[in-house]
Amino acid sequence: MTYTFKTSENDAGRRLDRILRTRWPQVPLGRIMGALRKGEVLLDGKGAEPSAHPEAGQEIQVPWEAPRQKEPGTGRADVSFVFEGKSAWVLDKPAGLLVQPARPGDDSLVGRVWNRFPDAEGGFRPSAVNRLDRNTSGLVTVALSGPALRALQEAWRERKVKKTYLALVLGDAPSSGRIDAPIKKDPAKNRVETSPDGEQALTHFVKVVGDRELSLLRVELVTGLSHQARFHLSHKGFPILGDPKYGSFAANRFWAQRGVHRPLLHAWMIEFPELPPCLEDLSGRTLICSPPKDIKEVLRGKGWLEYALGV
Repeated sequence: MTYTFKTSENDAGRRLDRILRTRWPQVPLGRIMGALRKGEVLLDGKGAEPSAHPEAGQEIQVPWEAPRQKEPGTGRADVSFVFEGKSAWVLDKPAGLLVQPARPGDDSLVGRVWNRFPDAEGGFRPSAVNRLDRNTSGLVTVALSGPALRALQEAWRERKVKKTYLALVLGDAPSSGRIDAPIKKDPAKNRVETSPDGEQALTHFVKVVGDRELSLLRVELVTGLSHQARFHLSHKGFPILGDPKYGSFAANRFWAQRGVHRPLLHAWMIEFPELPPCLEDLSGRTLICSPPKDIKEVLRGKGWLEYALGV
């Protein structure tokens, strides 16, 4: 059994293996890569490498059936919009929801977006441009087309997009600070540590309000590594309230009795640079997302609710 299709504008410039993974998410990655290595995937009638970059209109033949028309999953399609454009959405992800599904059937933000597009145009499925930890709330940008995805990925890669978080941390933090500590991840422990051979990681923060017990910070991630904000703030001596991995066990236990059950970190603001015409409605915009109830409740208890928008 084989299936043949022509690449679309959404596919142009993407690696062949990624095109196949997008169109056939149910096919194991090992099966896709094996078919490519054996020359069973043909590009204009010839075997092709996984790293090939087809142009729009080229013909691809694969040794399996046509892609499914409906992505299996929970079926949920409810998302909270901060910005709804033609080629990209910016959504408010609630804490506890995955950005990407870890396993088939997982509820996730991207999965809910997929359920709004059961028939992917040109084989493209909407893709998250930035990622948040499961228990981090706030802004996630989702590209709805291949050109939009490539343009946004380039803007992120070149650090043209400014990302600011709100974080409630333990202790009376200084008025501002710069944390420049390389990060290396330990996959076995799913945590990071500072290491001379780690990746460069740079974080800036400004204190909005604070006392001896807690501080509310605006945190800018100049780089965007996994666990960066959580680790850097803890490394500086001000762990995020509710963080079970890098925080204070005693403080977390105390605050759990007051309704804090996750790290109180919120992706609050994204400032977009000038973008290509395919993203003209998002170009130059600054988007802000109000923090969720658990953060507001702590702010209310401290008499700081007026600072809920980080001002």
